[in-house]
Amino acid sequence: MTRKRRIDQHRADADSRAQRPRPDLVLILDNIRSLTNVGAIFRAADGFGVKEIYLCGITPTPPRPEIAKISLGAEDTITWHHMEDPAVAVRKLQNEGYCVIALEQTKDSVSAYEREYPHPLAIVLGHEVVGVDEQVLFLSDGSVEIPMFGSKHSHNVATSCGIILSEVRRSWLAYGDSPPWLQGSGSKGGQA
Repeated sequence: MTRKRRIDQHRADADSRAQRPRPDLVLILDNIRSLTNVGAIFRAADGFGVKEIYLCGITPTPPRPEIAKISLGAEDTITWHHMEDPAVAVRKLQNEGYCVIALEQTKDSVSAYEREYPHPLAIVLGHEVVGVDEQVLFLSDGSVEIPMFGSKHSHNVATSCGIILSEVRRSWLAYGDSPPWLQGSGSKGGQA
């Protein structure tokens, strides 16, 4: 079996990929402390076409060698912002028409595999130990969780990010050749 492409061919395509329209898909990182996790989230976000990342609270920001080592330069391909308060990021995006969903186990959370994902969409990822801040949960338009089948109650936050982004993009494949971000109407206002 041969590889689909050589690494140098991927690099040559980087500029053309950067020009592709990205969906209105945003991540809000709520006090994620690990540089390694932040780097892995940037890399997953780039791979799944995330438009922006809000790095909130204690979440480390680029440039940092520890982030770059894991992200392999993805911190340079995605627009990112630092905001002290993740609740402000949630409100800002809601005011712009985004549906904001927290990736968190709550009494009302639904399985990530059963949820429909509106466009535009923002996903909140929380602190590695304490999860998403209570105020941010209150402000969010809903919550989803990844069903667990082992002895642990959760995945690492970067792993969870990859899982949820994969599920969002899989569900958006139903749009076929006319996803909202290519329709030119600039439509915002997804419903929860």
